Amino acid sequence: MITLIILAVLLGNIGSVLMASLMLKFKNEYLQKLTKHINAFAGGTLLGAAFLGMLPNAIKIAGYQISYAVLAGILFFFIIEKIMLWRICADENCDRHSKAGALMLMIGDSFHNFLDGIVIAAAFLHSPSFGIVVAISVFAHEIPQEVADFGVMLKAGFSKRKAVLYNLLSGLTAIVGALLAWYAGLYTQIFMPFILALSAAGFIYIALADLVPQMHRKTNIRQSVFQFLLLIAGISVIIISIITKP
Repeated sequence: MITLIILAVLLGNIGSVLMASLMLKFKNEYLQKLTKHINAFAGGTLLGAAFLGMLPNAIKIAGYQISYAVLAGILFFFIIEKIMLWRICADENCDRHSKAGALMLMIGDSFHNFLDGIVIAAAFLHSPSFGIVVAISVFAHEIPQEVADFGVMLKAGFSKRKAVLYNLLSGLTAIVGALLAWYAGLYTQIFMPFILALSAAGFIYIALADLVPQMHRKTNIRQSVFQFLLLIAGISVIIISIITKP
């Protein structure tokens, strides 16, 4: 099981860094369009994983009072984002970009990856199939995030090689989080509904605070329909992953 968890973490975090680094070879105009499409798809996977996977499982274990933990989680991530620049928006002209020093970016990203590791490990402890669902969601939403991170670091004067290296090092904190959750064992199981609720809160927050608002920047009907279809595609991937579980 631990080997499968580590592989899932490598896919979700390290894999997304490598994928984003390959995307840097595209022309800037094409890269921006591609990132927006990935944002829409990633938003669907996050919402699907939160509402169709994490919350139903948390409710099954602890009942509907777990909704208080979800609300507390959303407020928690709002505060964390304000303090640590936990998320960096994908728009290169975003105000947060001008305030994000390389060190602050690394700290915020490392913290986020650490949480991803805990979430993936906890999901696998709940069930391997659910762990795969969460790993897919992490991979999808981390790609546009890593592209944005690279943009900040390149503007700060880092070479592409150093930007990739530092983001890979930041991604390794996910393995630390996964190992911590795995070796916590019994405690992870005891707090499972709260971990799932907090994870769902994080996924919902990222989708609705970061990804969906970016889709509303363009009101073209054709683009809007395509974005909606990508959202549905992301949700469909999660549904398929859930209903085809062994």
